[in-house]
Amino acid sequence: MKKLLASVTVAGLLAAGGASLAAGATAWAADPGGSGADQPPSSGAPGQKGQRGERAQLAIQTAAATIGVAPDDLRSQIKAGKTIAQVATEHGVDPANVVNAVIAALSQQIDQAAAQGTLDANRAAQAKQKLPDFVNRFVNKTKAGKGGGHRFLKSAVKAAAKEIGISEADLKKALKDGKTIAQVAKDHDKSVDDVVNAVVKAAKSDIDQAVKDGKLDSKRADELKKKLPDQVKKFVNGELRKNRRKGSDTPATTKAT
Repeated sequence: MKKLLASVTVAGLLAAGGASLAAGATAWAADPGGSGADQPPSSGAPGQKGQRGERAQLAIQTAAATIGVAPDDLRSQIKAGKTIAQVATEHGVDPANVVNAVIAALSQQIDQAAAQGTLDANRAAQAKQKLPDFVNRFVNKTKAGKGGGHRFLKSAVKAAAKEIGISEADLKKALKDGKTIAQVAKDHDKSVDDVVNAVVKAAKSDIDQAVKDGKLDSKRADELKKKLPDQVKKFVNGELRKNRRKGSDTPATTKAT
């Protein structure tokens, strides 16, 4: 539910305004082992996922060192709904300094890869060109990770399927076939608004549970709840999926896995 908690942007329906329920949340910031839309620039070469994981760790480690906190502490703050910029500001560090430090660290790593022959010069130049924009988003928008998004999606599909009166498997199959949840609801003569309300109710329950478990502060929870009706409506109607295809920062999608 972190995608929601981080983007229904829900910060992944919202992972966080921004690319979060949340958006801005880039998946690998909170979970360097994961994969997300805002991954560090990649070479596209074999072993790409491993390289991304290394760059993700380097980015987190560099940001944490610049701020003066442990990497695990920084990840915990991100999972709690804060951006790296917010954490930096709270510790009296200019977010711009964090951005510059991460760019320098990643640039050096790219140069080393090029020098070792694991990355050709053209790809290295392209990757470095993308760094400023990527790192700015990483520092200023990254919030919760992708894993919560999967939990939100599972919860949303379950609530929608129950309201429509079909199995989760049947709904997932329809989504994979290209239909939106709204279209499936209409196919079964069900009110789209009722489905939206059911998903909102389930999402609010997940948010409340996250607060109870100490994984989300109450202020952030209130912010997410305010965005839920509109974001869930877009989710049910497939608008978030369309945005993603157009290259939007919104991570949420109705695609089932």
